[in-house]
Amino acid sequence: MKHFKSKRRKSNGIIYIGVFLISVAFSCKYLYDHHLINNDTLISFLISDNLGNYQNDLDDVDFLLKYAFNIEREKVTPVMKEENKEEVLEDVNSLEPILYIYNTHQEEKYQSNLFEPYNISSGVWVASKMLKEYLEEEGIRTIVEEENIADALHALNLKYGSSYKISRSFMEKAKEDNPSLKYYIDLHRDSSIYEKTTTTIDNEKYARLLFVVGLDHDNYEPNLALAKNLRAKIDAYNETLCRGIMQKSGKGVNGIYNQDFSEYAMLIEVGGQYNNISEVNNSLKVLAKILADYIREEENIEKEKS
Repeated sequence: MKHFKSKRRKSNGIIYIGVFLISVAFSCKYLYDHHLINNDTLISFLISDNLGNYQNDLDDVDFLLKYAFNIEREKVTPVMKEENKEEVLEDVNSLEPILYIYNTHQEEKYQSNLFEPYNISSGVWVASKMLKEYLEEEGIRTIVEEENIADALHALNLKYGSSYKISRSFMEKAKEDNPSLKYYIDLHRDSSIYEKTTTTIDNEKYARLLFVVGLDHDNYEPNLALAKNLRAKIDAYNETLCRGIMQKSGKGVNGIYNQDFSEYAMLIEVGGQYNNISEVNNSLKVLAKILADYIREEENIEKEKS
């Protein structure tokens, strides 16, 4: 009898959670339909700590955005689209993943400017999920690392300074499980002042981008060339969006940043601690398009060689 009651309580708990999420969905959809709430606000709400307990069961941000709220986010306007280029639409889920996003410093947070009374916070892991969404709209199958760096450090009794060792092990496991992976992005945010990490484009605020390249390994030149190539493409879109390329080496810095793992490994800082998720979102739309254009160019070059 006790076992039966336990099952019943568990079933009731699932029902309550379901009712709660449905009510939240209908409430937000009403606000959205009546223009009382916008896409960026919804994104910020979805990634709040309040819903954190349910994210694992609901496939995180992706599931809620697409199915619970039925929101179609605006796609990126092509930045450097070739004239008369034929577009082929494919089901991205049928493709093999080629790009892997992870966050060595998963605890890095952005400024919360929406729903502050509800203790909502958003950080680089959420930005990674958003970038994945935009990349897959461009047809680039992407994986975001789900494992927790802090948990791994704690389990191995390692200090914060060993974060890159942990993220390296995650990269190796991801490549082992997905041999098709070619591109690797370690997504961070800076700790600079707001004026330094923010720009205005067409009256909209954007979180500025910064590439970091480690020079303390023998094969850093391809990583540096990649950063320069992407920076040039970003500058062609808008010269203020990218802060440049920070080259780091010597004592007191990591100097490698796992970029010795692949010539297509990169570290990108999106905005800083005082940027909000709306400004980050604007930049991620552009970054996804830039990355997709670069990847398609690389594929065409490889096809011509073969």
